[in-house]
Amino acid sequence: MIIGLQIVGMLFALVMVYLTFLHFKRGDYLTGDFVLWNVIWFSFLFIVLFPKTVYGVMETLRIERTVDFFVIGGFFVFALVIFHLYITNKRTERKVEELARSFALKNAQAPKKRRGRK
Repeated sequence: MIIGLQIVGMLFALVMVYLTFLHFKRGDYLTGDFVLWNVIWFSFLFIVLFPKTVYGVMETLRIERTVDFFVIGGFFVFALVIFHLYITNKRTERKVEELARSFALKNAQAPKKRRGRK
């Protein structure tokens, strides 16, 4: 891998580790999220610094270039993140719907009786 590309990849990974830490300290992430993202960023950093470590996997999958391996791996990670976001969004929609229903039922007024002639 080109040294310049390794430097860019290393800087990107380190910035993302730092941003992950900042968001964790602000309370935006739970501990599990923090650990998951750090595993992803440090794995990325390790592969960028030592690209020969993935050659065995690349040979098994018959991928010749390291960049191709990164692109394919990136698509897989991207698909997993999108799927996770979709599931999380659906759960949130259901919770908001249930909350709105319970709020509406609590605050619903009983029908008023009409006074007057029958």
